[in-house]
Amino acid sequence: MTEPEENDPFRDLDWAMLEDWAGTKTLLRGKQYQHDGRVRDLVRSANGAIVAWVDGTKRYATAVYFDDGLVSECTCPVGDSCKHAVAVILEYLALCEKKIAVLPLPAGDSRYMLPGLRPETDPAQVPPGTPIRPVLTRPSLPDDGSGKSRKTAVPLRQYLEKMKKEELIGLIQELTEEFPEVEQEISDRRAVAGADAKPIFEALLADIDDLTQEEVWSNSWTGESQVPDYSPVLKRMEILLAMGKPDMVVEAGDILLKKGTAQIETGGDEAGETDAEIASCMIIVFDALRKSSRPAHERMLFAIHATLDDEFGLCEGAEDFLDETWPAADWSLVADSLLRELDTFWIMPGKDNFSEKYRRDRFAGWIVTALDNAGREDEATALCIAEVGRTDSYTRLVYRLIRLGQRDDAVRWIRQGIDSTRKTHHGIARDLQAIQREIWEKEGDLIHVAGLRAEEFLCDPSYGTYCQLKSDAEKIGIWDTMEEPVMQYLASGSVPAFKRDGIAGVPLIFGALPVSGLIDQVSWKTQKTPFFTILIDSAIANQQPEEAVMWFDRFRKERTGHGWYFYSEDKLWDATADRFPERALRFWMESAEQQARTAQPKGYENAIRYLKKIHVLLEEHGRSVEWVAYLAGLRNEHVRKKKFLGMLDVMEGKKILKS
Repeated sequence: MTEPEENDPFRDLDWAMLEDWAGTKTLLRGKQYQHDGRVRDLVRSANGAIVAWVDGTKRYATAVYFDDGLVSECTCPVGDSCKHAVAVILEYLALCEKKIAVLPLPAGDSRYMLPGLRPETDPAQVPPGTPIRPVLTRPSLPDDGSGKSRKTAVPLRQYLEKMKKEELIGLIQELTEEFPEVEQEISDRRAVAGADAKPIFEALLADIDDLTQEEVWSNSWTGESQVPDYSPVLKRMEILLAMGKPDMVVEAGDILLKKGTAQIETGGDEAGETDAEIASCMIIVFDALRKSSRPAHERMLFAIHATLDDEFGLCEGAEDFLDETWPAADWSLVADSLLRELDTFWIMPGKDNFSEKYRRDRFAGWIVTALDNAGREDEATALCIAEVGRTDSYTRLVYRLIRLGQRDDAVRWIRQGIDSTRKTHHGIARDLQAIQREIWEKEGDLIHVAGLRAEEFLCDPSYGTYCQLKSDAEKIGIWDTMEEPVMQYLASGSVPAFKRDGIAGVPLIFGALPVSGLIDQVSWKTQKTPFFTILIDSAIANQQPEEAVMWFDRFRKERTGHGWYFYSEDKLWDATADRFPERALRFWMESAEQQARTAQPKGYENAIRYLKKIHVLLEEHGRSVEWVAYLAGLRNEHVRKKKFLGMLDVMEGKKILKS
């Protein structure tokens, strides 16, 4: 090996290091990019960085180098530790393996735009007219106390000022030919210089129309996507705002929100990149709204309607705008305007009217906010009461009454709401139960808090509700007397018989807790056999592996027919592997082999997860030889599955560059 090879840190990279740096999915995507031949024109800079163009959604410039660890820079939206950087590393090592020389980064290469690249040629020594583009370098500066050296950028202005006019014009012309966005920038600046906003506004609307008609999609596994570039829209909005034309920006934003929402609804962008592109533009729109010549209440209405129409998180700036201080008189105008619209939100009778209720409820919520901010609280309360019968918005009404100090009215509406919704809207009834529990907790009535928990546990027996009941019973010191009947219920599946208070004569749940009257006892759950999943989880939590495995074995033996619960063996053997290593190994090995046979990327990932557990357990028990033999057999069985073998290389930390 030559001296440069010996000093090349890239040659020492192993698969595990690369996975730790980029993550499993990014590593796999980068491998696919390199395999597909997407890395082009790979070169190496004087400071040791490997630099290449990578074909993705667009063509990206990517550089990777070492600076207290592996560092990458890329013109893609991710920016660093991305799939493009992984692909560049793998392509470089593939060239090294084939002993193909890597050429140096030429002077004047446009990839000098990346901040981590230092110019390799002194501009003063370059013949006049040579289109060198020295870009930001990052020399180390003294430690600032954080333990890391600070870095800065050398400006280009000094170099550009030394260029002759003809050289500068030539450079700009070349840039416009290579980068269309530079040509657009110059064209927009020319329009600004002429103080004519109309052409920019018309171009902005045309961009919105064209971009929102593009097909959008993304594949979260491969990382491939087709996403429109909304940067021209963003740039023109910024220019119009700088020209003092905020109303034009707001008008364009209204159009963008409607058309962009339709584009997202009909597209298949799983990664949400289109959402992010449009959202960045909408931030400018709400900045413009602050400076708009529209009356304050109209601007507030614009933001409220934008929020109501936003289904994809495009209008985060709207809430910041509305959170600002607005006069009560303007809020009053907003409330009156929204009240006139409320009757347009019809709710058709029938079972499938959830979306209609939801839309009206959100709209009414803004009216309540506007009335409150206008100082019209009585009207807001009256509206909340009126809307309860239409939208089942009991929760909002109850919280409002509590805030106004009307505790008894709130409790009355809680009970009425539960009675009205327990059969049709279980979620609302549960929310109201939770509010009643909060009231009792604040009042220190912990016995009724625990009683309601017991009823909720009986309606929905799960390990979560069991733990909540146990916690509340421990707070009032009665868990010791309750534990036995609770465990009997779990083991028998039968609802416990009531015991009555010797003084008051009222029924007591588990012999200790009062009935709340909020929950219909018909909904208490019974079953013919034990609640196995709760018993297993409880044994695991109490570090009783034998008990957990005993209940699991009974569970497997007794479950038959449809409707039986499933219990994750992953969870069981993760918790009991030290006590039952052979059973854990058998399950993990069977699972790993089953997942590997799927020949699917997700299956391979799952197989690796099991294999890591097998490796750790065998090493802990001094069975390293067994692990080596097992892994060799697995490789031999799946010798044709190159992706899976590659993932095994990553798991084992094998060097990427073969010896």
